[in-house]
Amino acid sequence: MWLDKQVSLRIFLLLIILGGILVVLFGAAVRHVYIGNNRLGSLGEVVLRIAEFPSLTMHVFKELKEGTNLLLPNRFTELDGFRKSGVIPQGAKDDPGFLLLSTYDKHTNQSLVKLVKISADQALHEWIPEIRELAKLDNYERPFNKPVQQSSFRMNHPLILEDGGLIFQNESSLYKIDACSKVKWFIKGTFHHSNEMDADGNIWVPGVMNPSSYDGFLSHRDDSIVKISPQGQVLYEKSVARMLEENGYRGLLGIGFGEDPIHLNDIQPALSDSDFWKKGDLLISIRNRNTVFLFHPETEKITWLRTGPWMAQHDGDFISDHEISVYGNDVISNPRFKGNQGGIKLMDGYNNVYIYDFRTDSMSLPYLEIMKAMDVRTPAEGLATILENGDVFIEESNHGRLLMLSREKAKWEFTNKINDKWVGIVSWSRYLTAEQLGEKISVLQNTQCGN
Repeated sequence: MWLDKQVSLRIFLLLIILGGILVVLFGAAVRHVYIGNNRLGSLGEVVLRIAEFPSLTMHVFKELKEGTNLLLPNRFTELDGFRKSGVIPQGAKDDPGFLLLSTYDKHTNQSLVKLVKISADQALHEWIPEIRELAKLDNYERPFNKPVQQSSFRMNHPLILEDGGLIFQNESSLYKIDACSKVKWFIKGTFHHSNEMDADGNIWVPGVMNPSSYDGFLSHRDDSIVKISPQGQVLYEKSVARMLEENGYRGLLGIGFGEDPIHLNDIQPALSDSDFWKKGDLLISIRNRNTVFLFHPETEKITWLRTGPWMAQHDGDFISDHEISVYGNDVISNPRFKGNQGGIKLMDGYNNVYIYDFRTDSMSLPYLEIMKAMDVRTPAEGLATILENGDVFIEESNHGRLLMLSREKAKWEFTNKINDKWVGIVSWSRYLTAEQLGEKISVLQNTQCGN
């Protein structure tokens, strides 16, 4: 009997040793794939999927508990819509603009888009597509896409069209719905982040090349810029990595960030000529290289490029004939950071809006003090639109807050409050002027939608 116990103990110790060796080897394999040196091929994908299983399981349990992952913890319990402690600020009452608000609707338990007249605190129109219909159209077999499901699908950066329809995506196919929320067309693929219209009425959207233009050479996601006609036809596609390589910037391809070394997150078309760009040029933001650049699609030349001082930036905009703005999340990532979202830490404790002047080759931070005072600090996503009067509209995406700021004060804030615990997610909403909306308002008001 003593001998049996001794044999059992030896087997137990052997199993522990073998288990420890397997854990070390598995950890090394995960690190090998994560840093971008994946020579394991399809086995590397299996390794990552196994490593992600615990977090995916927790995610599923969270969805079962809450019913949706379109909610965010409520940092601003005193805010409810535009009301702060029950009062609508004068800045909101005096605001002549509109919100194209992409958020969560607790009544239908899904994403929707509202056109909101700010001064009246009134929704003029709502788009609530049938998510199951979108899911049926989507292609689940392509890489890098997210499954389209009611509990998680976001109507990212909705673009309103002259007929009252919307264009949107969420690491998914690209959809156009009409004013009554019915699908008019869709394009299969992996489309993500921004949707912007150029001077000719075509739409520019970030995509992913499938198959990769580096297939068999580089293992990472091959982000691309995609030009789409108003009728839903793909007119042009170009790999961002190829742009960099062909224009002498292949050093920016780099290593690290696993399968996402570029992370294209905004394409902004120039609507007119200036001394520093041509009509139709594109201002492109690649987050994981802290870089923005100007690209001329006709010649496929990069005409200007700058890395930093912004970090992990989003939303580059043309704001005059010689200036651009860039929303700097200004974060740094390190898996050793404890207690931070995804190992991300804000360098300054808040975000910044950078203004770059091509005439003087200079940088300014005109909203630094007010953004610091208002504690604006979304680790990812986020956008800023500078108005003609110098005010700036900000979406603090990861905390579900919208703000209108002058350089001295906050004119208004907004959250889609669900309760003191949760706010509805916001998904790259837009501030629009009456001039920008034009006849779209009357088109929506005259739209009759059946049940």
